Amino acid sequence: MDTMTIRVVDHAQDPALARVPALFEEMHREMAGQGMGLSLAEGGGVRWCEGVARGLERFGRLVVAERGNELIGFAHGALKLAPEHLGGVRLGHISHVHVLRDARGSGLGRAMVELLHTWFQEREVASIELQVLAGNEAGQAFWRSLGYRVELLQLRKG
Repeated sequence: MDTMTIRVVDHAQDPALARVPALFEEMHREMAGQGMGLSLAEGGGVRWCEGVARGLERFGRLVVAERGNELIGFAHGALKLAPEHLGGVRLGHISHVHVLRDARGSGLGRAMVELLHTWFQEREVASIELQVLAGNEAGQAFWRSLGYRVELLQLRKG
């Protein structure tokens, strides 16, 4: 059996980056079943990865989980600033965490998020935010187990 590894993608030439779009698109197919209101655009996974690649380790961190040569999960976090009326403080934003179904429950998601937490801590963020789909009950339970709490509800029309 192949061992599972978790590592940071720190440069745009890392071969794992080319395998992320397919997993990103799979994540979006799952999200559609959990109530996601917007659909991923054609080539959206590639476009997302291109944007992530430009800011690796400066503005964002990408963590991947691999089983042998197979990509089985990824997590991404980025830096952002709160609006001036909220102090303009540095915030961490976890944009995506996804693990293949057959690897869930193995601790990979938690380990990838820990690498994001460490990166945010090194950059002295005031707090970390993220969004979870209303229909993703397992995701909500996961984040609560890591100490996150509901602060905001996002509504969409159309």
